Amino acid sequence: MERKKPFGSKRAKKAPFPIVKRPMNMLYYFHHAQEKGIFMYLNIFDSHTHSDTSWDAEHSITFLCETAVKKGILGFAITDHCEINEYASRDIETRIRQGHFEMLKARAAFGKSLMLCYGIELGQMNYDLNLTHHVLEMKPYDFVLGSLHCIRGNEDFYFMDFKDEDPYALLEEYYQELYEVAKLNLFDSMAHITYPIRYMNGKHHLGVDLSRMDDLIDLTLRTLAQNGKALEINTSGLRGPIGETSPTLKYVKRFRELGGEYVTLGSDAHSAENLGDGIQQAMEMARQAGFSYFTFYKKRQPRLLQIY
Repeated sequence: MERKKPFGSKRAKKAPFPIVKRPMNMLYYFHHAQEKGIFMYLNIFDSHTHSDTSWDAEHSITFLCETAVKKGILGFAITDHCEINEYASRDIETRIRQGHFEMLKARAAFGKSLMLCYGIELGQMNYDLNLTHHVLEMKPYDFVLGSLHCIRGNEDFYFMDFKDEDPYALLEEYYQELYEVAKLNLFDSMAHITYPIRYMNGKHHLGVDLSRMDDLIDLTLRTLAQNGKALEINTSGLRGPIGETSPTLKYVKRFRELGGEYVTLGSDAHSAENLGDGIQQAMEMARQAGFSYFTFYKKRQPRLLQIY
C-alpha cells in the first residue's frame, strides 16, 4: 500500500506512519482563521496538557478546546495525571472516568475544527504493575505518556526543599528508576526526563551538573530508541526559572544518535493560556537534533507531522 505524505507538505519524504487527513470543514476553518489574522501554525500539536480533571490544573477540557481553536492549534492530547503511588488518595479512578466523559463531550462539540486525542500521564508505573495494567485497560487511550515525578520513599521533586539531601544521590536513584520505567515498555512517549533539574537548578539554584548522570541517562534513551518509543520535548521550563526545555538539545541529539525515531512535543499546560506554548521552539530543537518530523499518537499509533 502506498504510504501517504505527512500533512501540509507536497515534497515531504515518505514516512512510516501517515497523519490522518484533515476534514474539509477543518481546512475551511484554518483558511478563515488566516483571513481573520489569527496567530497560528498549522502543524502545532501539543501532546502534554492537563484539564481540571487533574488536581493541579485550572480549566475544563471544553475551555481548553475553545482556547485551542482561538489559537489555531491543529490539536492536542489531554494527558491528565494518574500517579500510581497516589491512586487511592487522589481518587484517580473516578477522575479517569469523569475525564473520559468530558473528553467525549468536547470531541463531539469540537471534532470538526480540532484534533482532540485522549491520553493519560501515567506516573510511577513501576510502583505497582497490577494497578498500572488495570489503568491501561480502563479506557481506549490514544496516547500514554510515561513519567516519573519522585523516587521511592520520597515526595514529588516539586515539593522537596533539598535540605540535608545529596542531589547527586537523588539523581542517581531517579535515573535508575527511570530506566526501570523505560524497560516496562508500557507507554508511548517518556515525559520530561530531566524533571528533577527543573526544581534543583530552576527553583532552588543548586547548580547541579547533570552531565554526571549521562551514562545512566543513556540507558533510558537507548531503551526508548530500541523499543520504538518517543522522547518528549517538554517546554514548561521555558516558562519557569530554569528557562530551558526538558530535556535540552544535548539529550535530544543523543536520543537521535542512538536510533530514536519519534519525538513528541508538550507544553505541560495546566491552564488554557499555556496551551501550545513553546511548541514552535521545540520543533526547532527537534530539527536541530536531526528529526524531520515530530509525532502525536492516535489509538496508540504514531502519526507524523513535518517540521518546517
